Amino acid sequence: MRRFLSIVVAVVMLVAVCSPVLTANAAGFKDVAASYWAFDEITALASKKVVAGYADGTFKPEGMVTREEFAKMIVAAKGLALVKPAKPTFTDVAASRWSYGYVEAAAKAGYIQGIGGGKFAPAAQIKRQDMAVLLVRVLGMAAEANTIKEPVAFANDEPSIGTYAIGAVTIAVRPRVQVLTWDKSRNLNPTASATRGDCAFAIYNTITPPGSGKKTITLAEENAPENLFPLISDSAYTLKAVTFLASGLVSVTPYGVPFPEMAKYVPTLANKHLIRNADGTVISDVELRKGMTWSDGQPVTIDDYIFSHELYMSDAIQVVSRSPMDLVTNIKKIDTYTCRITWKSWDPYIPLGWVIYPQHILGPLFTKDPKSINTSDFNNNPVYCGPYTVKTNVQGQYMTLAANKNWFGGQPALDTITERFISNTNTLLINMLTGTIDVSSESLPLDLAQQFEAKMGNKFDVYYNKGTTSGIMEWNLTSNWFKDVRVRQAFYYGIDRKMITQKAMVGTDAVLSPLSSGSIYFKPVLSVYAYNPDKANALLDAAGWKWNAAKTQRSLPDGTAADLKIPYSEGATFREREVTLMQPMLAKLGITIEQGPADFNGILDAATAGTFIINLHGISFDNYNTLGAVFAFRSDQIPTAANGMNGQNNYRYSSPEMDKWINAAQGATTSAALTEAYSHIQDIFATDLPCFYLEQRVYPDEVRKGIKGYDHFFSATVYNVWNVQYWYWFK
Repeated sequence: MRRFLSIVVAVVMLVAVCSPVLTANAAGFKDVAASYWAFDEITALASKKVVAGYADGTFKPEGMVTREEFAKMIVAAKGLALVKPAKPTFTDVAASRWSYGYVEAAAKAGYIQGIGGGKFAPAAQIKRQDMAVLLVRVLGMAAEANTIKEPVAFANDEPSIGTYAIGAVTIAVRPRVQVLTWDKSRNLNPTASATRGDCAFAIYNTITPPGSGKKTITLAEENAPENLFPLISDSAYTLKAVTFLASGLVSVTPYGVPFPEMAKYVPTLANKHLIRNADGTVISDVELRKGMTWSDGQPVTIDDYIFSHELYMSDAIQVVSRSPMDLVTNIKKIDTYTCRITWKSWDPYIPLGWVIYPQHILGPLFTKDPKSINTSDFNNNPVYCGPYTVKTNVQGQYMTLAANKNWFGGQPALDTITERFISNTNTLLINMLTGTIDVSSESLPLDLAQQFEAKMGNKFDVYYNKGTTSGIMEWNLTSNWFKDVRVRQAFYYGIDRKMITQKAMVGTDAVLSPLSSGSIYFKPVLSVYAYNPDKANALLDAAGWKWNAAKTQRSLPDGTAADLKIPYSEGATFREREVTLMQPMLAKLGITIEQGPADFNGILDAATAGTFIINLHGISFDNYNTLGAVFAFRSDQIPTAANGMNGQNNYRYSSPEMDKWINAAQGATTSAALTEAYSHIQDIFATDLPCFYLEQRVYPDEVRKGIKGYDHFFSATVYNVWNVQYWYWFK
């Protein structure tokens, strides 16, 4: 049972004692929306009359809390009697001060120790790291905190944590504590003042720890992983499953922000752990956190990391991708936890490093016979250094995962997780409707997700995530069809992209930029192309496309009839729907289009060879590697006989100005330079239109109400379970 009664008088945490009169508003606060990150905690405490708002019905969640107010909260939460000694403990908290009894009670209990020099600074705003220190003492974990000398906070601003607070902050972010959270830049902001929202969240989780609720959860996936060894599997379901099991050296949030996980830091130019030399070579440092172990208890060292590079580069192993590991020219081991890597050229993924595999498990196999790695038991029964381990693996049906109690980030909040693999959409829907599934991600199509929400919206939250996979029509700019930019503009004006996206049941919006909408550099440059058949026809007239006498069909300037077949992958029924929806739109422009289902490999071969006019397929963007989304527009990426038909620029697009700014983005070393480069790239794209972007795919997630910590914006490289160790049931 939650100990609410013991903290009823803790309203001072969120009520300025010497401030205007406040009044409880158990019904809620008009300035705390349901989307506010601490909404549930504020609402729960208000419903028990633990916190109160202002007379005008507001809560002011971003307002600050003083140190003496927080001291009173601690005393109230612990049910301590007020203490008023004859001689004050702190010279700046006199017996006449309103908070005297609370500060003295907290000091006597050992929760507060002042700021040094015999002072407490009662009216100063409490810092986030000080809040962590106090609450870790309240939780009875101060002794453990004192033994921690290096932070494990998975934050980009770990170096700014005060020495005295390192242990407390490390504990404060553990999955079963969670009294501190990160911002979208993956910073903890330890020296910033704590807000009223921060305090509400922290006191709720102090009273009701995240690990105290239900201990298990069931997830549904549409496909089973190929195996549990991403070195030799290109399956997205393998990568997603391994997310439960393996920590990354440097990981990435769904918003494209890297943060240190197994590593102590993300190498950057600013911290001088990343150096980009004038000759194009790159040097990066890797330093592992000390004390990490594999799930079998063996220590993790830099030898594991160096050995993993050997695995990636072995020709005997069926490695899916060696990029960017194949850019490494030298690895120098410095000590047990540190190495320095030299790369022959820059790649955006260099700061992330590569996946670390256990040398003590795979090393003997590799030494005896490298080929044996391809079929080893590790493929389905691996040893990793992550929050969960495999308890049961019934291949193709389900997996049961158990919390790794020795994970270096702290024991996960959930004890067990069951993953069920249900490929049939109707079967999945039935299981969800009957309550056997708690979370499903990217499995139900848009229309079924909407139906599910209509029926189960009182029990589930449904998130419609704008994806980083989009529809693209590649067109050959050397063909008579698309070499004139006015024709390309006509297609953008003449096709109602948003309507097609919605009616094809793949999303809600059209793509508005060659960059992912989740990128920090995103500009909606394609929004200028609103559906306008009249403008499209005027552009075709100007380009010399002629109508026949009946004005039912156009011909190109060379006299070719405007009849076009649009190839797409066989079996892609939503592509068929998209082309069907385009037909009457383009008919208004005098253009006849036909369905063109074909072998996908054949479509790709024709695109590479340049023997195509148009095709329709999907393309994935990456919130982290923005350059990857636009690199194909560089002229040296055009496949030619001279370069062995290698390159991604199937459009045959060439623009010196585009080349200039793509090169600038590739070579940029500051955020300002990147912002400028990507701004120009998007503007040039919107003018030249090298290709036609159609739908921005939407991937629905269905999450049972009561599950906290779920945070997902769809990304090609990050899955909904990216932070699963922090999920818990809200009590």
